Amino acid sequence: MTRPMSIEVINEYGTPTVRLAVDQHAVLLEADDVDGVIQCLSAIRASMQPEVPKHPSRLQQYVIEMDPCWHTEKNPLLDGAVLFFRHTGLGWAGFSLPQHSLVQLSDALSAHLQKQGELAGLPN
Repeated sequence: MTRPMSIEVINEYGTPTVRLAVDQHAVLLEADDVDGVIQCLSAIRASMQPEVPKHPSRLQQYVIEMDPCWHTEKNPLLDGAVLFFRHTGLGWAGFSLPQHSLVQLSDALSAHLQKQGELAGLPN
């Protein structure tokens, strides 16, 4: 049985705070607390079934981060790179890409850039 749950932003003492209520119980969460809950829930979700789909659904609307901050560095353990993207609500997410995935990503992004150039009438 699911319990009634509500999540709302309140302005407690001039600081935006999240009020999370389940049944008759509630807790106030500051930004650091919300970050901790997101991190904990994402770790738990990673071990749950069904797993997150391997491909985005065409039926779901996603929040798209416009021009996110990103960082890349050599993977210290594998032949490849670690790619980090910053989401303003979810924080930094890191992805370890082996060499073959880097090549595929580079090819896919190059194809997008080439198509953009063709649409803009730019020479190859």
